[in-house]
Amino acid sequence: MKLTKLALAGAVSFSTVLAAGAPAFAEEAATMKSVTDVSFTESEEITNPVNPLNPDETVESKDPNDKEDPHEPGTKGPLSIDYVSNFHFGKQVMSGNDQVYNAKLDTLKVKGAKESTEVPNYVQVTDNRGTNKGWKLTVKQNGQFIADDKDKAVLEGAELKLSNPVAKSATNQKYAPEVKEVTLNPNGDTQEVAIAAAEKGMGTWVTMYGEDAKKGVESVTLSVPGSTAKIKDAKYQTSLT
Repeated sequence: MKLTKLALAGAVSFSTVLAAGAPAFAEEAATMKSVTDVSFTESEEITNPVNPLNPDETVESKDPNDKEDPHEPGTKGPLSIDYVSNFHFGKQVMSGNDQVYNAKLDTLKVKGAKESTEVPNYVQVTDNRGTNKGWKLTVKQNGQFIADDKDKAVLEGAELKLSNPVAKSATNQKYAPEVKEVTLNPNGDTQEVAIAAAEKGMGTWVTMYGEDAKKGVESVTLSVPGSTAKIKDAKYQTSLT
């Protein structure tokens, strides 16, 4: 998936206040100016992933070298993609009928927790630019699912769909971006995932597929025609950017 310096100065005046009943002498009243200021720079750090069900909670980063579930680190900078779930559909029984398969839920571990938690699959974006100009997140499928056999067989007609999107943040929901259902095209057409208009999408936002784990089970699906040839024990893969 793909996706200033500000300065603020002000002045505060402090003045003496005379107590009730005290003699009032004009020459004793005095004021003094105190200047206050602050400046901002852009962040170049990677933003940690959060729990999509409770965005106040930071989660442990995943191992990019995990062979079963590798995750690239988040992108750096003030406008960043912090995390994207991998979609795993597991091992399925071959069928001559049309089938729809559900992706497994994502698994994360909240920092400080002893056990891992299953959550809906999600993508996380952070906008720390300070411009409030909005952003757009898009995705494309890099070709059809291809088997890891010697012939590189194609899973013809397979269709990946992301449904029931929900935007969530520790920020006020009135700033939520618009999120969309996505049906991916293996020809590489770009699809819109989330759009933050001006004055929307500031801070860290997740787009999760399903409002909870129960709904998340059915929200990322792979449809495979029964007429499509399938190879026993082959692993079919594609990638999204």
